[in-house]
Amino acid sequence: MPGKSNENGGASSASARRTAISRREFVEAAAIAGAGLAALSMWVQAEAEPSGHRGVQDATNDEWREGNTMDVDNSMSDEIVKAKIRRALLSGPDSITREATVAEMDAQGKLTVLRPGTNHWVCVPGNENIIGAADMCMDPMGMRWILDVMAGKPKPTNTEPGLIYMLNGATQHSFTDPFDRTSPAIPIGPHWMILWPFDARVAGLPTVMRDAGTLVMFAGTPYAHLHICGSPWDGNEYHPGDRGSWTMTYARR
Repeated sequence: MPGKSNENGGASSASARRTAISRREFVEAAAIAGAGLAALSMWVQAEAEPSGHRGVQDATNDEWREGNTMDVDNSMSDEIVKAKIRRALLSGPDSITREATVAEMDAQGKLTVLRPGTNHWVCVPGNENIIGAADMCMDPMGMRWILDVMAGKPKPTNTEPGLIYMLNGATQHSFTDPFDRTSPAIPIGPHWMILWPFDARVAGLPTVMRDAGTLVMFAGTPYAHLHICGSPWDGNEYHPGDRGSWTMTYARR
């Protein structure tokens, strides 16, 4: 995808990107993005704590108030940070990743900032050695959905559709049970998700994992959502004067 190689985001070094900032400074910088950050500011605490940590939580969920923090990590080498940032940015389209915050997320939903951003998206590098720990880019409602899954909540609390990109692919334990943590890994190709409770039967959509097309993942559960294989930018754009061209395909007997 064009433009994916720019992991530096305009900074002169990874150490510069990891300069400690207060939570208030982070929110003020992010506010440049405008109205879209209203949702983000709901779960970014404004006051700076004496420790310098930046709290990240869903304001509507008390259980996250103590556990979720957004730290700035100054312990990793520049090369490791650059590699993590590059992988995180490759998981989403350049139009959003170029100004997104890049942060690592641990199993409790704690975020550690690797590169502050100025829009309302957060991209995480994931961990390819852990099933389900995919690198991805999330908008605020997508972040809320992910945190709800991680917390084992009976249903997601996002109040409008969320978006998550996983354009590097992923592995996970199940396409039917969002809380399965023991089944063998399922390899999944590049995809993106619209996080809203789609009804597969009403929509006439499939519910089994596939390597192309679209399905309703976790169908029949509160975490049902639209799983769209590939990238929104797959295929060729139409320009006035272009003619349609179809290639041969094989049909089963």
